[in-house]
Amino acid sequence: MWADNETNEDLLGYQVHADLLKDVVLDPTMLPISIGVFGDWGSGKSTIMLLLHTAVKQWVTDKKKENENKDIKENTRVLQIQFNSWQFEDYEDTKLTLISTILNALSNDIADNKDIFEKADSFLGKIKYLKLGVVIVKNLAKKLIPEKVQQLLPTEEEWNEISKEDQDLLQEEVAQANASKFIERFREDYEKILVEADYRSVIVYIDDLDRCESNRIIQCLEAVKLFVNVKRTAFIIGADERIIENAIHERYKTPLEKTTISSPYSDYLEKLIQLPYKLPKLSFSEQETYVTLLLCSKLENENQFPVIHNRYLEFRKKDKYSKYDLTTIKASNQDLHFGNIEELLPIIPIMSSFLNGNPRQLKRFLNTFDMRRRMAKVAGFNNIRPDVLVKLMVLEYNSLLRTYIDDLYSKQKDTGFVKGIKKIEEQAAEGRVTDKNWEELWNKPDALNWLKSKPSLVQLNLRNYFWISREALQTEIPIESRVSAYVNGVYGRLKVVLTERELKRRLNEETKYFTKEQYRMLIMLLNQELCENTDSEIIVRFVNSDSNDKLFSTVQDLKDLLEGVDAGRLGPEYGDFLKRKSANNDFKSYISNLNLSQQLKNAMK
Repeated sequence: MWADNETNEDLLGYQVHADLLKDVVLDPTMLPISIGVFGDWGSGKSTIMLLLHTAVKQWVTDKKKENENKDIKENTRVLQIQFNSWQFEDYEDTKLTLISTILNALSNDIADNKDIFEKADSFLGKIKYLKLGVVIVKNLAKKLIPEKVQQLLPTEEEWNEISKEDQDLLQEEVAQANASKFIERFREDYEKILVEADYRSVIVYIDDLDRCESNRIIQCLEAVKLFVNVKRTAFIIGADERIIENAIHERYKTPLEKTTISSPYSDYLEKLIQLPYKLPKLSFSEQETYVTLLLCSKLENENQFPVIHNRYLEFRKKDKYSKYDLTTIKASNQDLHFGNIEELLPIIPIMSSFLNGNPRQLKRFLNTFDMRRRMAKVAGFNNIRPDVLVKLMVLEYNSLLRTYIDDLYSKQKDTGFVKGIKKIEEQAAEGRVTDKNWEELWNKPDALNWLKSKPSLVQLNLRNYFWISREALQTEIPIESRVSAYVNGVYGRLKVVLTERELKRRLNEETKYFTKEQYRMLIMLLNQELCENTDSEIIVRFVNSDSNDKLFSTVQDLKDLLEGVDAGRLGPEYGDFLKRKSANNDFKSYISNLNLSQQLKNAMK
């Protein structure tokens, strides 16, 4: 399994984006600036922000070392602040919550580094003043009823932390009519602190903004632009710009008109975000590289992957285009052992061809793939091919193919084999399916590409594949959904036993601790087999091996076995079983009413 969260471990070649943004936020001539890191859900926005955070931190470390040997030292004072969008309170307070977060981070940084700040106490006093003002303004914004006015006030200890002069000034500035005056002066005071404390850059990261409600989104953006967009400040905002534009539309109820130049953003959004930076979709080679690295990260020897990853990073510095596949990895890591990774290589082209290249989707797809392989192992399915499993799974994950999985299930549910699939695949390769049972639904480009893609489904029994992925079906309800993995595994092991004598022994052994419900599940699987093939030797072996009547102990058990079965097609090989059961009057009554063939009746005599 792979953790589904952001990481500063670059498997996507995103370091180049982080390095570019690093140059911008550390360039004094570019500040202040607000940068929008835009991309779809799961495209890697949070990962880029983490990579940027790490890159800035490394830059500070490197510059400090360089300064040791320089007469003129370069300013390396940088503060990075994380603002979690989930911390927003009521949207009326969003601006003030953002300000509080920045002030707290600034205060902590100065307090922790008093030895390098010449006027640390002065700065901290000013910050306390601003923080106290924020507390009062925030409470005033709630418009509390008069009886609760006392709740607006800070504690005596908080109040005494600022000077008498500041107390008088604060009371004047945060009066109900003058709250805006405090906000106005905040920018001036905050900027003075940054300049006098000689910060090169204060970088504020705002992530997951697109998960918030529309009012909160707008309030946060306006706070960035109107309240804290001051010298030496950079804001990095990660979001899906479509969600942001929709929030603008909901807030102002006006059509979102695009600019005449080829910009994907509304005019309003462009005023708030000075530098929009949209993440590109992963190319096929990048997807293959990413999936290959994810697979390698799960090598049995966990010490191997850091070596592979470091060599990948060196490779990507020199080559931004080529894929970094297992062949390339093995060439530069000849001393490493890749175990079962190689058997998974066929799944990579299928994923690249039919998924949308979204990193999070690729990772979640692999997690589902891993879980289904584990389920197959538990259920006793030892012949599940990874490439076939993935080919079926992409029908679930590709929105253009989602409607096809139920149809394919219906076409194989009787025997497990898709009847006539060889001809269908050949027709798809020629560009059009003409079979009347397929042509109406499957004659679309994506479906045709799927049909002709490798691996072929010719002569493949898909029953077990659909069993481990049965939750994907929407309209079809397979019998396997009502059978536990354990019982299905028992059935899978027993049905390959070829002699009745051995099956009798194994049946008693495997079902020794079965509950009545588990016996019922086993009969359901036998019924499915019998419905598909009344000549099945498997069923004959099972019924003749149940001499102690544990499996078919009641008439209802026999009814369940024969439900939906044309009893007239049962052969004489069932004679001994039905004759033995007819010794019981309840069974005899039911069996006598079956439309059995004369041949079977004779066998029963």
